[in-house]
Amino acid sequence: MPSTKSIKQRIKSVKNTSQITKAMEVVSATKMRKSQAFALGARPYAVAGLEMAQNLLARTPVNQLPPLLSPREIKMSCLLVITSDKGLAGAFNGNVLKKAEAKIAELRAAEMPFALIVVGKKAKEYFERRAVPIAKSFWGYEDYSSLAETQEVADAVLAGFLDGSWDEVHAAYMNFRSTLVQEPVMKKILPATRQGIEDAVASILPERGRFAQTRTYADTIPRKSASSQRKSAYVYEYKFEPSPEDILSALVPQLIKMHIHHIILESNASEHSARMVAMKSASDNARDLITDLTLVYNNARQASITRELSEITAGAEALEG
Repeated sequence: MPSTKSIKQRIKSVKNTSQITKAMEVVSATKMRKSQAFALGARPYAVAGLEMAQNLLARTPVNQLPPLLSPREIKMSCLLVITSDKGLAGAFNGNVLKKAEAKIAELRAAEMPFALIVVGKKAKEYFERRAVPIAKSFWGYEDYSSLAETQEVADAVLAGFLDGSWDEVHAAYMNFRSTLVQEPVMKKILPATRQGIEDAVASILPERGRFAQTRTYADTIPRKSASSQRKSAYVYEYKFEPSPEDILSALVPQLIKMHIHHIILESNASEHSARMVAMKSASDNARDLITDLTLVYNNARQASITRELSEITAGAEALEG
């Protein structure tokens, strides 16, 4: 059995660790509430933009669609991976990177070349260790990024697609569902398709849980089943002036930029939620460990006292004899 001194030192060490994790839990909870407010506040705009793009796709002749909405032969793929800059967030980064690795394995199996764009130091360090070439990397964003701050990511994605460097773009990120549930997602964002937009709206607007109430007008749309296709809330016919090409060429890039910005906001909210849960779990485990160590300490102390009393009694008996 370890000595009482070593057990006391270990209890002290665990208490110090518990204080650190508790402080980090409080900080993460504060950031989580703010980042959730940012992500939830941006949802109506993201949904409205995606619904508008979906309606345009349905009502614009194929020969007048801008390049961002026009399907093409896939010769080169691009993978956008969004993680955090910091760790201590449980399985947050690991789950996103697993999604990215699965997509990379799929592309390699199909012998499809790909370019990798990463957001966050964790993704950058992960792929550098594995010698996977990175086309562009971004990090150092604030916890509550504005559209102007994330625009460089969208600009890089759009520029490569428009100049033919890649013909499709998939994004791997963590989608915020609730404080306790974050869902890793692999989503095709370019070229935009009606099915892709429907999937994007479905992922933004959860059907159950506390944050389902953020669906605004979507609540009025009946659903036949969980797997039924969601119809657009927009039913307007558009008349273009001066021309569809000019308007769509200016509008669609802004919608895509807003979509990428919203993805980053969802990832930020998920990161802080995951970190708060991880720190709470660490604090709870430390408290349980302190209880167990205190019991071991008491047993060791009692055994030491019993041994000393036995030695004293044996010594006294020897002197009397």
